[in-house]
Amino acid sequence: MSETLAIVEQILNEHKQFSTDFQSLNKVTSDVEAATRLASNKTKDYFVPKSLDDHGSGVKQWKEMLEGIDHGLRSHFEREETALSGAFKRDGTPELAAALDELLKEHAALNEHVAKLLKDADDIASGGAMIEVWEGSGWGMKTNIDRLRAEIEEHAERERVLLGKMKTHMQDS
Repeated sequence: MSETLAIVEQILNEHKQFSTDFQSLNKVTSDVEAATRLASNKTKDYFVPKSLDDHGSGVKQWKEMLEGIDHGLRSHFEREETALSGAFKRDGTPELAAALDELLKEHAALNEHVAKLLKDADDIASGGAMIEVWEGSGWGMKTNIDRLRAEIEEHAERERVLLGKMKTHMQDS
């Protein structure tokens, strides 16, 4: 049972790290100087990483950060789908295991969302500093980043509640 508690604590700690990672990503996402240089009053909520004359290094930095989050999420999901799932089946109840299985089904959609953001970053980078590209894609990119962060936070909260129930079950056993 101590192994199960260790896995539960590790998963909870990883959730905190993802929150920190998304805060860092958000800082790179909205560069005020670059948005101003686009000379559009519509860029306030756009995806505008770093300055426009940096030869794509702002978008590259942003994409590298998202790739790091993607790698971390995939490792995290793998841990949940193997070690955590096994621990729930071994030390939990059938109801707890079934509830975890339902949460694990959300991983595919989250992975797809990250993949779309990575593709969008490539599309924006290929357009350079053309205002049409940023106005056409920037708003959607910023919205998708915010939506992904919200989806992951909501998913992590549902997991946190379930992991709390598992800990209570184990303490009562």
